[in-house]
Amino acid sequence: NLLLLVRPQKSGLGSAITDGFRSFLSLKKVPEFVVTMDADYSHNPADLPRLVSSVGGGCDLAIGSRYCKGGKIEGWPFARKVISRGANAIARGILGLKLHDCTSGFRCYSTSLVKKTIGYLHSQTYDIQIETVKQAHSQVFKIKEVPILFVNRKRGKSKLTLLEIENYLSYIFKTLLMPAKPKNSL
Repeated sequence: NLLLLVRPQKSGLGSAITDGFRSFLSLKKVPEFVVTMDADYSHNPADLPRLVSSVGGGCDLAIGSRYCKGGKIEGWPFARKVISRGANAIARGILGLKLHDCTSGFRCYSTSLVKKTIGYLHSQTYDIQIETVKQAHSQVFKIKEVPILFVNRKRGKSKLTLLEIENYLSYIFKTLLMPAKPKNSL
């Protein structure tokens, strides 16, 4: 039960996630859940059953949260924690949500949420995390946070740059404040 979607070039996290969503929705037997996670073991695969059971138990989006009660981060420098907390505070404030971690990429989505929101997803970058939360909330899907331990990667380096921060702020203030319009979904 493994589907490998190979993309010829890097086109950003947002397009990778929406391409993955479209691939799953095009299958003859559409899966009940779709999970996104980092492949560098920052997200522990042992946490998957808790995310999936949350969606199976009635919510539509389970977010592996570093910041809700019981969630933790291990190995991040102080500056990175400040940037992440700040990004979440801005997103929470603008979206009017009580979530603690809007930017976590460790998630389980119900297929019904993916089907209903995919036409509204436009982000090509990390902003996809905020955009999916915005769409889930605006379309009255139930969102739940599941505490996780996020461990800083052992290899490779973060793609977080000043340009990414600038793009994030631009996205927040331009896109999230305007109502989303659907695009062609499949």
